[in-house]
Amino acid sequence: MAVVGLPPMGCLPIVITLNSPHGLKQRGCLDSYSSVARNYNKILQNELQFMHNSLAMFGARISYVDIYEPLMEMIQGPKKFGFDKIFNGCCGTGYLETSFLCNPLSYTCPDATKYMFWDSIHPTEKTYYYLFKNTLPILDFLLKD
Repeated sequence: MAVVGLPPMGCLPIVITLNSPHGLKQRGCLDSYSSVARNYNKILQNELQFMHNSLAMFGARISYVDIYEPLMEMIQGPKKFGFDKIFNGCCGTGYLETSFLCNPLSYTCPDATKYMFWDSIHPTEKTYYYLFKNTLPILDFLLKD
C-alpha cells in the first residue's frame, strides 16, 4: 500500500489568493500553511513505519510517498522543469477556479506544459509526470515479488 503525503499547501494558487495580503500582485508560497503539511507528513511517516513494522510478518508492505519535496524542487527551480508559471493555474484566471469552474467553456492558457498547476489546486499533467517518475522506486519496492 502506498500512502501519499500532503503537498506544500502554502504554494497552492488558491491558498495564495485567499490568504496572502497581496495575493494578486505578489505571489509566493505561504510558509505557515506549508509548515502544517510538513508536520502532518512527519506524523504520517512515523505512523506508517509503525504499521509497516507491525504488518511485515504477514508480508504486507506500506510505504510513504513524498510529494512535498519533489513539488518544492519544482517550485524552487521551475526553469529546470520547463515551467514559466508556478503560482497560478492554466484554467481561467488561475487564482480561484477549480473543479466544475474549469470546464470546456473556461478560458485556458495556450500551453499547459508551461504551468505547474492546471487549476488553482491540481497539478498539470506534466507536473504529475515528474511526481510519478519520483515515485517509481517506491512503486517498484511495493510491487516486487
